[in-house]
Amino acid sequence: MSIRSLIRSVLLLPACVSGLMAHAQDNPLRVPEKPFIGYAANRIDFQGDSSAWERYHARLDRLVFDGTGQVNIVHIGGSHIQADMWSMEMRHRMQTMVPGIRAGRGFIFPYNMVKSNNPYWYDPEYTGKWTGVRNVTRNDSTVLGISGVTATTRDTLTNLKVSFRGDAYPGYTFDRIKVLHRMDSSYAVDAWAPDSSLRITKKAFPAAGYTEFMFDRQVDTLRLRFRRSFAANGRPDSTQSHFTLRGIVLGNDDPGVIYHANGINGASTTSWLRCQRFTEELAMLAPDLVIFSIGINDAHDPDFDAARYERNYAELIGRVREASPGAAILLTTNTDSYLKRRIPNKNAEAVRKVMLRLSASHGVGVWDCFGAMGGLGSIRSW
Repeated sequence: MSIRSLIRSVLLLPACVSGLMAHAQDNPLRVPEKPFIGYAANRIDFQGDSSAWERYHARLDRLVFDGTGQVNIVHIGGSHIQADMWSMEMRHRMQTMVPGIRAGRGFIFPYNMVKSNNPYWYDPEYTGKWTGVRNVTRNDSTVLGISGVTATTRDTLTNLKVSFRGDAYPGYTFDRIKVLHRMDSSYAVDAWAPDSSLRITKKAFPAAGYTEFMFDRQVDTLRLRFRRSFAANGRPDSTQSHFTLRGIVLGNDDPGVIYHANGINGASTTSWLRCQRFTEELAMLAPDLVIFSIGINDAHDPDFDAARYERNYAELIGRVREASPGAAILLTTNTDSYLKRRIPNKNAEAVRKVMLRLSASHGVGVWDCFGAMGGLGSIRSW
C-alpha cells in the first residue's frame, strides 16, 4: 500500500465511526462494514491542481521510510476539534502508523481557564481568576490568533500546570515551548520546574508575539508562572495591567507527526476570519497540511448563504497560502445532521458543492464526510 493510499485509509470516517473503530484495534485501517456507509465517497478528491499534496506525500514518505523530519498538520474546526475527538483519533493513528514517529504534542490551549470544556488528554491546573474571549463573540476587538480564544488575568501572580493523561496518551515530552501572548503587558511569563538541575533559557520575540523557553532535556509536565512587574517604588508597572494568553506550543526535535488541533465550540467561517493574528501564528506552526472542518455551524445558521460561505472559505484558504505557500489543504464536508433534532439539514449538500468548487478554483483536496456517512438522512442510521 502506498503512503497516499495509507493516508486516505487513515482518514476513513475518523469522526463518525469512532465507536466502530474501537472494535477494530487489531487492524486500525479496517472497520466493520455497515450498509448505510457510502464507501465510494471515502477518498480525497482533487478538482484542480494537487501539486501541494505531492510535496506533502514526499515529506511523509521521508518520515515513514527514512525516519527523518517532522510533518506538521494543523486541523481547524468547531466543537469536535476543541474537544479533540476527531483530531485525537487522527493524531493517534498517524503517530502509530510505524514505530518511532510520535514526535511532540504541538499546539494546546487550557480551555478550562475560560470556563469551557478541555480535551481529556491533557489536564491544565491553574490558579487565579481568568476571563476569556472566543472568536464566536461578536463586536469584540480582542486580538485573537490561531487558537480562536484568549485567556486574560489581572491577578498579580498566577500559575499554570499541564500534564498528560489517558490510555491514548501515556505522556508527551518536550524540550521547548512557545507561549503565545500579548507582549505589551506589565507581566512576565516564566517556565519553571521542581527539579533545580533542569536548565531553562528564555527568549522573547515581540514582533512574532511569543516567548520561547528551551530546556536542556526533555520533560513531560509544563509549569508556567505569570507575574506582574513592579517599579522600583514598589508600585505596579504603569503599562498594560493584564496578561493575555493566546496558546502554547510544545515541541521537540524527534522525528514524527505533530498534529495541532485548533477548535472553538460553535465556530463558523466568519468566526475564524475574526482572528487577526491567524496568518502570523499559522506561519509559526509551519504546516505541511492544513485541514479545515468548518461548516456545520455555518449550515445551521438560519441565514446561511452559500455564496458568502464560499467567499469566507476562499479568504481562509488565502490566509493559509500567505502563511505557508507550499502547504497542502484539505476541506472536509459536513456530517449529515438534524435541524431542530428531527429534520435533516439540506444545507450540507450546498456545503459539499461549495467545497468541490473551491477544489477546482484553489487546488485543495476535499474529503466528503457527508457522502461517506451516506448522504442526506443518513444521520438516522448513525
